[in-house]
Amino acid sequence: MIDRVLGSPTKIKIVLALWRHGEMNLTELAKRSQASQRVVEEQIKPLIQHGIIEIKTVGRMKLYRLSTDPAIRQLAEALALLDEALAATDKTKTG
Repeated sequence: MIDRVLGSPTKIKIVLALWRHGEMNLTELAKRSQASQRVVEEQIKPLIQHGIIEIKTVGRMKLYRLSTDPAIRQLAEALALLDEALAATDKTKTG
């Protein structure tokens, strides 16, 4: 199941962006995920449907945030730690 929900680099970047930077609107999320707004809108739908991401509406603006569910937060933290470890390993190989 997790492979279907998180099975794309963009979805993982969305989760990491929300973990690292907190609540944000679609424009900011697209920028931090290095994807177009259209792609983020498409990729975020299953994350919302499965409770990984929540939407908060402020006036006419939608703000996206990582779920407060402890299991989801632990998953996001683990992804961030793995991402950092892989980046460090990659730097030592290329440096």
